[in-house]
Amino acid sequence: MYEKLPVPFGLVRYGVAPDHPEVKNCINTFTQTAAKDRFTFLGNVDIGSDITFSQLREAYHAVVLAYGAAQDRALNIPGESLPNVLSAREFVGWYNGLPENADLKVDLNVESVGIIGQGNVAVDVARILLTPVDILKVSLM
Repeated sequence: MYEKLPVPFGLVRYGVAPDHPEVKNCINTFTQTAAKDRFTFLGNVDIGSDITFSQLREAYHAVVLAYGAAQDRALNIPGESLPNVLSAREFVGWYNGLPENADLKVDLNVESVGIIGQGNVAVDVARILLTPVDILKVSLM
C-alpha cells in the first residue's frame, strides 16, 4: 500500500471529526490488516514523483486506485480567496493534524461562521465549531 502521507489510515486519521471515536476505532481493524505478513505500507510516497505509474504496473499484476478527494472544488464566487475563508477539506485537515494543513491560519476568535454545504462534512465542521475547546482538548485530535 502506497500513501502520500507519512502515516497510514487516510481520511479515518485526517478526515473524521475528532468527536467520532467510534468511527476512528476502525483503525483497529486496519491495524489488524496491516499486521498480515503479505501487507506492506510505504508512506511518504508521491505517485508520479517518487515512483511512476508505469513502474507500479510493471511491479504488480493489478493496481487499485483508492485515493480520496485531494483537491478543493472552487465555487468561482467573489471573496472565496479572502482571509478566513477555508475549504472544509483544509479545515478538517487542520483540526485533525494533517501535516499539509498544520500551518493553516485559522482564526477561531470569531462570533459567527457561515458554512456552505449540507453534507456530513459540513455537519462535522458545524459540530466541531460548536464544541467547547476544553472538550476538544481531550479528544483524539
